[in-house]
Formats: sequence, C-alpha cells, structure tokens
Amino acid sequence: MHPTIRCKVTRHSHVFQVGNIIELRNRVLEKSETQPVTSYFVPDTGDGSPGVIPFGAVEALRDSFDIEEAYYGKCLLTRVSNFYKDKPGDEQTATAEIGIVKPENVRIIHYPDCQQLVFHMPKYAYDAGNFRIVNACSEEILEEKPVSSRLNGSTMLLVNTLPYPPGFYVIEADWPGGWTHRVQFIKFTEGFPNTGYENAPTNVRQAIKGEEVHLLPPSKEEPRPKTPTIRRKPDPGYQHPPGNVQMIQNDYEYRLFDSNGVEMDSGIDREAFKRDLLKQFVPVLEYTQSGRGGIIYYKEKDIKIGFDWEFGGGNAIVVIYIPEVEFWEAQTSTPLSRRDEILTFLCNQVIRDEAPGGKYKIYANSISILRS
Repeated sequence: MHPTIRCKVTRHSHVFQVGNIIELRNRVLEKSETQPVTSYFVPDTGDGSPGVIPFGAVEALRDSFDIEEAYYGKCLLTRVSNFYKDKPGDEQTATAEIGIVKPENVRIIHYPDCQQLVFHMPKYAYDAGNFRIVNACSEEILEEKPVSSRLNGSTMLLVNTLPYPPGFYVIEADWPGGWTHRVQFIKFTEGFPNTGYENAPTNVRQAIKGEEVHLLPPSKEEPRPKTPTIRRKPDPGYQHPPGNVQMIQNDYEYRLFDSNGVEMDSGIDREAFKRDLLKQFVPVLEYTQSGRGGIIYYKEKDIKIGFDWEFGGGNAIVVIYIPEVEFWEAQTSTPLSRRDEILTFLCNQVIRDEAPGGKYKIYANSISILRS
C-alpha cells in the first residue's frame, strides 16, 4: 500500500472546496530524486483522471483519524468505463455480446439513514466474475468477492457507501475473460460539495442538488439554420428580380433574399422596430442596483411598478419585496385580479435574465429566487 496523508483544503483545487478534508498520497522521495516535492498525488480530480494538488493548497493534518460506523458525506460520481483489464480483447464483440454500464445509469441514492450507489450489470450476472472495491489513494482492496454474492436480483449491484470514510474509490465488476465495468467516485466530508462552488462541473452541480444521476449524456445543441449564400454584392443599378423572395426569420435573424441569393435591404431598422413592438404588447423589466440591492421596474404600456430587491443568503439568490394582497391596488394602481399574472411574469423573467436554471417561491410579501 502507498502511504497516504489527510489534508485540509486551504485553497480551492480541482473539485475540492476550502475546508474539505481529503486523503492524498504522500509522495516519498527516492534516492535518485533531486527535485523537491511540491505537490501531493490525488487519484481523482473530479472527472476520474489523476492529478496533483500543490502543497500550498492544503494543510496536512497530524491528528489521528477517528473511526466511525457511518460517514454521511456526499458521494460524487466521476467516471464510468468498460474495458478489458488485464489482457487485450475485442471490445466491440464484448460490447455486443455482454454489454456495457452507461454513466447515466449509475445512481447515487440518498436516504436519511443510508446512501447507496446503484447500477445494473448489462445482462444476467450469476455467471459473472468478481466484484471489488478499492481505495484508489492507497490502492488497498477493501472488498473482493464473486459478483453473484453481491447481486440484488439478477443484475442489480447495490453498494451502501456509509461505512466508507471520505476518500477516493473504485468499484469493479468483471466477467470471465476480463471484460470489466468500472465505477469511480469520491466520498466527501460532510457538507461538501456545497453551493459556494462557482462554475461547478455538471456532476458536481448534480451532487449539490442531491440528484441521483451525476453523469448525464452531453446535451445536443440544436443547429442554427443556415443563411443562404450571398453570391455577389449588387452592382450599381442592380434591380432585384420580381417574385421568389426568400425570407429567413427565426430567433437569430430576420433577412430577405431575392432569387439570385442577393440580400435585400428593407430600409427598416429591424432591431429597433422589434424593440418598439415588444414594448407595445409585452411587459419588460428594468433593473437598478445600489450596493446589495436596488429596484426592479415592471413596465407594461402605461403601467410602471417598482419592486425593491436585495441579494439573499443560503439557497436564495435574490429576495424581491412585493405588496401584500390588501395593499396591492393602492401601491401598484393595478387590479388585484392581475397580481398573480404580474408576479409570475416577474419571477420567470428575473430567472431568465439573472438566474438561469433557478426557481422561485412567492410568499405574502416577498419572492425568493432560489438556486435549483
């Protein structure tokens, strides 16, 4: 086993926030080494890849590690892979005949008294090979036994992670011949990762939200429509041929082309026209800020309502203050029957503008815009 050391994170590194306590591999200088050691080895940086953490980003803890019956820190799924482990093999044939474990099908399920990692073998697994759990930092094998003795039903493998202290873990389940399914995860100290994480990777965001699935398939962005090629610029005196006008209108552009592929100038400032048109029929919001707060103005034709706001704490991004039902008409000069409609628009537009992916909750005299 490799020597390991417990450290407290003092500077955010990889997926580890300040205050988190992690187990790292303590590099030992060999006689042949002349360069000073400036980092610790970390077996998983958050995506299943190994890396290093600088000495300056952690503080080594010298106190002993208290052995507990249960550790309630979150688990973060980092990678799922399928491969031949000890000898080369035909992966294409193994995939077709045995199958693979897909990342999006591995789940972390939280209950009040346990935390389980669950995945299914790709087919009936009583004749599979061995199941093992390895501490990826020290490389100690914590458990190894036949897959059949670990099955729940005919394919499901369920691991209670509470007995495992914070650290880096690898689960492997293989088949005769060497075809292996590997699941990698990080067990955090309780309280991590948390919402103080800025620009968190997808799997970290899912763990923070308590979602069961951390490794989602990549989203497929809809391709933007192609604009017709402009074959040439109009010569002086060029006349557009009559008829056969092609119009491109979507969320990204509004353009006219004649049958020769030459763009036609309508002479209209389309953006200004669009803005003026929206103001006539669609409510808009305007934002002001002074320090940690400000005013959000709801504007609709002749209606203008100001709502005070301030930055929130905890899971609340922003708190917006609204008139209570009995004071609504007096303070906004709008009918009470429109209160729900206006507030719903306000919430949805603030989320679109300032907190994509967030959610809202309306109270009697305030609105909380919450992290999702």
